[in-house]
Amino acid sequence: MKAHLRLQLPPLQRLRGEAWVDWAWLERGQVVAHGHDPLVVLGARHPDAPVLAGLDAQDLILLELQLPPLPARRLPAALQGEVEALLLDDLHDVVLGHGPQGADGVVPVAWLGVAALEQLVTALAACQLRLHALYPTPLLLPWQEGVATVQASGDHVVVRSGRDRGFVLWRAATGPGERWEALSARLRAVGMETVQWLDAVPADWPVVLRAQAVSPAAQWTGPLPGWSLPLPAARRRFPRLALGLAAAALLLLALGLQVQALQWRSQGQALQRDLQAQLRAGFPGIGEIVDPVQQARRALATPVAPAALPEVQQLVAATLQAVPELGGQVRGLRYQPGEVELELDSAVHPLLEDEQRMGQWQQALQAHGLRLAMAHAGTVRVHGGAPP
Repeated sequence: MKAHLRLQLPPLQRLRGEAWVDWAWLERGQVVAHGHDPLVVLGARHPDAPVLAGLDAQDLILLELQLPPLPARRLPAALQGEVEALLLDDLHDVVLGHGPQGADGVVPVAWLGVAALEQLVTALAACQLRLHALYPTPLLLPWQEGVATVQASGDHVVVRSGRDRGFVLWRAATGPGERWEALSARLRAVGMETVQWLDAVPADWPVVLRAQAVSPAAQWTGPLPGWSLPLPAARRRFPRLALGLAAAALLLLALGLQVQALQWRSQGQALQRDLQAQLRAGFPGIGEIVDPVQQARRALATPVAPAALPEVQQLVAATLQAVPELGGQVRGLRYQPGEVELELDSAVHPLLEDEQRMGQWQQALQAHGLRLAMAHAGTVRVHGGAPP
């Protein structure tokens, strides 16, 4: 892509024309300009420019699922089956994207609610910005072979560990040096030799993995991954001649309607009263009705903030993100506020008796602010919040 705009989006519940975003303008792969401005200002500056956007960490579910080797044509169906078991909603209510399967059998998977995606596209279009691709949070960060990139983002740590892979972790509130051990171990497990931190390396970063700081401006120079989230089908664009003919036809129709305007006056008044009654019934919050059609359009166009994910879905998604070995191995679950019990398939039971493996899982979940404990045979319990 010769010239395009890269955006780091704010949380979708705050995505409006006046929302401030970090951005960079690239031409032929080089950053020409970057800054922090409202969306509406960027739309006026670069109207109809192709936009490559990265989601905020709290709006996306991003997992790495372990699957047996599969042909590329069978991979989407297998992933849908795995993801459907994790969803509380219907699979048709989300857009699902995935990257290629690695040599280790791991497939990066991400999904986002259909309503949230439509809200995002509409908000950008209202600012004259054309969404060209939507990427999971880490996949626009810099990356090179053997070097992972880490960025602190609010309560999260965003990590790009490969061209097509990355993950998001909660920043654990533990003692000095302990909160980075799970992250360091996970990066070493996938062959990372060096970590580059955007802006500054934390003072308590463990020395077992080399770390270096890079300028925050470098976040826009990452190579594009080979996958992104699917976008709604683009609306068909009509040529100018067709639009001109349509306008002429509408003008002739308007002239013809003027001839019969006197005959329709009484019917129009009755229709106006009926529209007002319907508007009052459907939108009781509207006070005085002046133009029922225009007021109804405005009421329907008012964006609805996406609902927060239920706690049970947050707990399950965070558990599977921290412990990918449990993906597809959950037979059932029981939930009560603050905790969830996962009943696991018999194939995983030997791992529960491995103290070293359980210790690794507990450490990985601590990075998400969660605690793992055995409930009874074949069942584990995941707690949220601080330990009792």
